Amino acid sequence: MPPSLQRTNTTLNFGDFTSAAQWTYPAAQAEKLPAVLLIHGSTPADMDFTVTGSDGKVLSRIFADISQGLTRQGIAVLRYNKHYVSGPGQVDYQSFYTKADLNTFLKDAETALDAIKANPRVDPERIYVYGWSEGSTVAAALVNKHPEVAGLILQAPVTLPWAELFDKQLTDVQLPYLKQVVPGGLTNQNLTVAYTGPGGLVATSALTFALNQESLTAGKYELNLAAFDQNKNGVVELDSEYLPGARAVLKVLIETPQAPLNIYSRARALPVTTAQAPLIKVPVLILQGQNDANTPAKYLNALTDALKKNQVSATVKLYPGLGHSLGKAPSIIQDNFQPIEPQPINDAAVWIKGR
Repeated sequence: MPPSLQRTNTTLNFGDFTSAAQWTYPAAQAEKLPAVLLIHGSTPADMDFTVTGSDGKVLSRIFADISQGLTRQGIAVLRYNKHYVSGPGQVDYQSFYTKADLNTFLKDAETALDAIKANPRVDPERIYVYGWSEGSTVAAALVNKHPEVAGLILQAPVTLPWAELFDKQLTDVQLPYLKQVVPGGLTNQNLTVAYTGPGGLVATSALTFALNQESLTAGKYELNLAAFDQNKNGVVELDSEYLPGARAVLKVLIETPQAPLNIYSRARALPVTTAQAPLIKVPVLILQGQNDANTPAKYLNALTDALKKNQVSATVKLYPGLGHSLGKAPSIIQDNFQPIEPQPINDAAVWIKGR
């Protein structure tokens, strides 16, 4: 740990779950500090937001990097494990996918915000809320409940309704990736080619929609030809068979209780940032990678237009060559959650200290 940092472990009481959390402070502190609360993106994430690839190797820990980078510039940071998460890969998956939803995460964030307000080392007039991806909807809802905070930072905000966003991932990232690596369509013989091609996490997850789940449970990777191969020729054509089939699977994953994406159903999600924009009363900083595969940059104007319409003070930083994690991404297809680059962290620090 750099000598300029001081870390203090703590816990947050989320009712049925006690979350491990950590403060990061500058080692030298002459006065009360500005502070940032980090709110996670999707998946059962630990406080560092550890992301691993399909091989189990760590790709990035951007919340650890953000906390360290901001604290080096004189800003305190609080981060915590998500509800039902005890550490990297240590998750009560049954509870996470059946009991928690975005309203749960909002209540948890409010508990964390209360902890920041109660910290005597923090300047209560300079508390900022930082939400990444899914967390952008939680962060926006939190500051709308607590307009006394100093500002809102949104990394890769969710601007489209959830079902529409997942469809854009299909059409903008996953389908183009498959056309690149298996242009003639998917077969059981070329699944390995599709899995190991030059694509990031979003791109390669295209395969999961088309797999036979019973075979997958048994450890075999086989296409669900009965559902996808409409003309029964053993090939899943990409435009005519894969795309409508994947859309049907997505619909089921969102609408079926306890399915992995049901948390984004209307009953369990929070409004996306665009819908919440009319209620925002605090300054906003948006950090967006132009090669973001999860929340593509070309849909950001839905939010920026809404903020402008409602006369919200907003600063937008667009980063060429960076992806969803604000790490390097050669293209939207190759966005693979690389470690966050220093520039976005520095931009956030400058914005905070300049207010």
